[in-house]
Amino acid sequence: MSRSTSSPGIEPNYGMVERPPHVSPDRVVDFNYFAPPPPGVESYALLRGLQEAGPDILWSPHNGGHWIATRADDIRWVQENYETFSHEVFTLPRGATKIIMPPLTVDPPHHARFRAIFNPFFTPGRVATIKAAARKLAVELIERIATQKSCDFTAEFATVLPVMVFLQIVDLPLDRREEFHRWAQAHMSAADDAAKKQALVPVVTYLQQILQQRYEAPGPDMLSAIAAWRDNKRFGREDEVLGMALLIFFGGLDSVISEMTLMMRHLAENPGHRQRLLREPAIIPRAVEEYLRRHGLSITGRLITCDVERKGATLKAGEMIMVPIGCSSIDERFHPRAFEVDFDRAENFGADGRPAHNTFGNGPHRCVGAPLARAELALLLEEWLPRIPEFSVHPDHPVNYHMNVSPGIDRLWLKIGS
Repeated sequence: MSRSTSSPGIEPNYGMVERPPHVSPDRVVDFNYFAPPPPGVESYALLRGLQEAGPDILWSPHNGGHWIATRADDIRWVQENYETFSHEVFTLPRGATKIIMPPLTVDPPHHARFRAIFNPFFTPGRVATIKAAARKLAVELIERIATQKSCDFTAEFATVLPVMVFLQIVDLPLDRREEFHRWAQAHMSAADDAAKKQALVPVVTYLQQILQQRYEAPGPDMLSAIAAWRDNKRFGREDEVLGMALLIFFGGLDSVISEMTLMMRHLAENPGHRQRLLREPAIIPRAVEEYLRRHGLSITGRLITCDVERKGATLKAGEMIMVPIGCSSIDERFHPRAFEVDFDRAENFGADGRPAHNTFGNGPHRCVGAPLARAELALLLEEWLPRIPEFSVHPDHPVNYHMNVSPGIDRLWLKIGS
């Protein structure tokens, strides 16, 4: 077994490359996750296309060339085997993000020292307190929308509540919400190296200033805890501190927004699901798990550290493999009728009753913010449906999807009332 000696700090190649000799032609697929889906085509339909394209493990010539795991068992295999599939290079194309973002881009055993900084902010008690505080804002937003004939759900709720919750956790000014969200979107949607670098400038500049302020005058917030890492005996270098702050900044301003919008699009088109949640509010936690299963979000990469064989594919040390969680969500081998939302879906839970889907990852890198994401999605269902039981996708505003690192809807307009 050969070990990679390639440096992750190479220049990214956003273009196409030739198929390497060890990749068989039947595994090559024309898939560029930066390319937008055709108008009206759901991102997950494109992911299903990958599953139907040929072998379970494919290879794309885009973004410098990379493998793609298209099935739930392969995705779990990659996520759990960090020794072979390193998190230290997490973006495609390779080299697109040169800043480390602990604990996401750190493999065990060092991973745990960084995760310990975040864990106290997502305990059940802390999440319950955050949810209780967020409920008042959720009700205010929903009651305002209820007086209207239509709403831009993305702008009037999805990019307000989760972002305000995040800003309170990190103690950043609430009146800069829209600006912070624009910064995050500019970076995550950038499809070339120059654009990514430029989008990072205002974020890095701002966070460096805040981190220094919190180091000198700490508070109970998460950025203060991150800044205090400088005093830890295991502190290595300054970019660990900045990287943790960037991870929280980008993570707090994107994924829940996408999940909320996708969930509400489904409810807008399925009155039977709305009515059942109104009749049986006790099933809301189960419904949240089913929406998380149906709309698996992140599309990330891993650096292959040693040669490995899987289902007839030869993956070479130094290559990259894409991990599209959405492919796991719609894998019919594990989720019969995968595109159907079924609140009674038994395979979402293991024998211990805990959620069993792959949406928040597997193994040591499982998403630390998962409890808060679940709480925010449940809060939306708890407060929206009793106040606005009738709503539909607005006929004058077509729903267009995007892929990129987090599949979702560009903008969701809703018609309020029957």
